[in-house]
Amino acid sequence: MQRTKFWVVLAVLLWVSAGITLIAQAPSPTATPKIPPIVYRTVEGQGFKIDVLFAQLKQGGVGLLRLTGEGITEARAYFRERDMPFVADEGGFYALLVADIDTQPRDYPLQFLVALPDGSVATAETLVTIVSGGFFSQSFTVPPDRAYLINPEVERNEFARIDAMVGNISPRRLWNEDGFQKPMESPYVSAFGQYRVLNSTVQTRHTGWDQNAPVGTPVASVASGEVVFVGQLDIRGNYVLINHGWGVFSGYAHLSQVNVAQGQTVTKGEILGMSGNTGRSSGPHLHWEINVNGEWVDCVDFVGLWLP
Repeated sequence: MQRTKFWVVLAVLLWVSAGITLIAQAPSPTATPKIPPIVYRTVEGQGFKIDVLFAQLKQGGVGLLRLTGEGITEARAYFRERDMPFVADEGGFYALLVADIDTQPRDYPLQFLVALPDGSVATAETLVTIVSGGFFSQSFTVPPDRAYLINPEVERNEFARIDAMVGNISPRRLWNEDGFQKPMESPYVSAFGQYRVLNSTVQTRHTGWDQNAPVGTPVASVASGEVVFVGQLDIRGNYVLINHGWGVFSGYAHLSQVNVAQGQTVTKGEILGMSGNTGRSSGPHLHWEINVNGEWVDCVDFVGLWLP
């Protein structure tokens, strides 16, 4: 009887111990705190301060500016003859500063105008260093049946069409706290900013990154937003363009199939369509690109940028 009681007690203790071990190994999930950005320097003015959240910008790069101050109603940044508004959001006002792809590497002045509560306007200024994007030249062969697409006029018309769409800047942020991601996981085969020599005759620039993708590979939205264009373009083939707010747009080209419609709201990771080989393309792949404030930027760098 005593031996039986001993084994019962031992079994209960082992069961309780095992239960405690299991609980310790599988705790309830907790939210991962958002890591604050690095402030590289602060520009101070009358009644405000601006945190510069980047050290320097490369050609085709984007940097974030954060403005704080009591009672500020409006602010703008001026850089290389471009006017960029600050947008109110969590923790202050923010502006995305873009170094266009052709910016010559050197220091450039950046001016700020800030509307104060008393109706006056305060100013401040700093310098921004632009460095080389390291772009190189690549020969690119367009198949004979698509060779007509290397006509510079065709490209100019397509850029004008896209420029008209990305010029409609929404002051509201449409992406959520999850930020941005890549549209797929596959090897990169062609870099942003390359000088492309088409069929040994015409030079152009590569506005995004290419990823290796057999026809029919799912293509996901890089962030939440609104679909502003779905259709066929000469160079980009079947194309989807998404507005993410704050002047940020993402584009997905050469698709074989499209699963979304113009005006539709999409979430980060939602499947937009399938990769393909439509438009000015020499083989199946995904070309994706990001435009900020009317300029093409390095989309791979952008998805890694800290954003509110």
